[in-house]
Amino acid sequence: MFVKSAASAGLLLALANYASASPVLAKRVDVVAPAVANKFLLTPDTPADNDGSNLSLKTEESYIWSHQDQGIVANMTLQAASGFRLLTAINMQDVVESVDCATEDITIKFGSAESLQAAQEAWKWVNADAANTMIYVAEGQACAGTKGRQPFSVESISYDAVAQTALMAASLTKWKDFVEDASIRIAGVPVDATGSDAQAVKRRGVSKDVTIDIGHDFSGPIFNTDVDGISVALNCDSCKTHGTADADITLSLSSGFSASVRTHNSFGADMDVSLTASGTLTDPLSFSVPIATVPLAGFSIADLVDFGPQLNIAADASVSAVSASATASLGVSASLPDGSGFTLGQTADIQPNVQTTKLGVTGSVSVAAKVGPVVSLELVASFLGKGVVGGLALQAPVLSAKFEGSASTMGMLACGNNTAEVSLELDVGVELDGFAGFGGAGDRPNQKAVFQKDAQVFKSCLTV
Repeated sequence: MFVKSAASAGLLLALANYASASPVLAKRVDVVAPAVANKFLLTPDTPADNDGSNLSLKTEESYIWSHQDQGIVANMTLQAASGFRLLTAINMQDVVESVDCATEDITIKFGSAESLQAAQEAWKWVNADAANTMIYVAEGQACAGTKGRQPFSVESISYDAVAQTALMAASLTKWKDFVEDASIRIAGVPVDATGSDAQAVKRRGVSKDVTIDIGHDFSGPIFNTDVDGISVALNCDSCKTHGTADADITLSLSSGFSASVRTHNSFGADMDVSLTASGTLTDPLSFSVPIATVPLAGFSIADLVDFGPQLNIAADASVSAVSASATASLGVSASLPDGSGFTLGQTADIQPNVQTTKLGVTGSVSVAAKVGPVVSLELVASFLGKGVVGGLALQAPVLSAKFEGSASTMGMLACGNNTAEVSLELDVGVELDGFAGFGGAGDRPNQKAVFQKDAQVFKSCLTV
């Protein structure tokens, strides 16, 4: 799902309570999703405005990670907890000759006596009180290993004027152990940026959004079962999602998950569904059947972020009346106008494009049924050990159909005495929900309807 200059950070969503009203309805088995999708590891990057000689201790700092091939940029702003100060190795790389992390204590050799003296002045806070702790954020293979960026807790510092070195009494620590608050913004590199321009834009991390591709074809049988003397079969003759959504995503320890979204390429779904029922129904049936869970490509940052989007597809259906037997074929295409924008967890004024693509019925029957495929995109992440989640749930279409054939009194009233005619009423509903906040897979915090649309799209007599 990832494409050059746009990551399918995408993007995600689990349906809660996939419980069937009848225990004999089985999960569809012809779609088997991979257990794990590709996960890209982001590596440390350098801010565009870095001067390389900054020795000051900070209470707030920004750090950047990126994946150039996939066009992903993550820019984290971190506030240190009380009693901590931050020193970032990359900020002083121009005045440092070498860094020795052969032991857990860290030896920094400066390029001049002046630089050592400047460091002593800038870092005197560390030795001023035993309660003061400096966090040295090291970079590179020698000190940070495969992580690329590693924080160390420094309790004290000693200096050697002759050797021009500073010896830090240090120990490995974790980001979450010294953070008061933090947020990380996930963005992308613009397609037309190249060379040094691309590097500069990438480091700023405020350019192109992350792109989520929801395209997936899940055509095929959903289930076929007998319940209380009624034979029911539901089939996706042609069912697929399509389109992309550009998202500007922020993960935060204080506010959870937030994202603004803009859709492209006819974001939505095409559903041609066939429902066959036979027998005589005494009690209504309703059920929800999981169809597929599709992991999408995600990304991670060592010890900070684990981002794993997935697409979940289910079918909700109900049959409230059946006599004799019939097959109803219903098709609807629903999509958002390109450029539709909204914020997850907030309502929006969007008018979807909805049209019928197939209508048909065979048999002589009275049947009332409702079918509603549900497609969920769930963006589940762990940020500094805290679970955050956001995403979209598209129920499109919700098809509600009533067939009254020659075998029923209502059919004759609606269409006359022609035994070859059937009365058909078809209503369609489309709903898109967005959600964002704290939680995990299956959670939908702050869920709000982005739009809802219900309309009768067909009422007529068909010859069968």
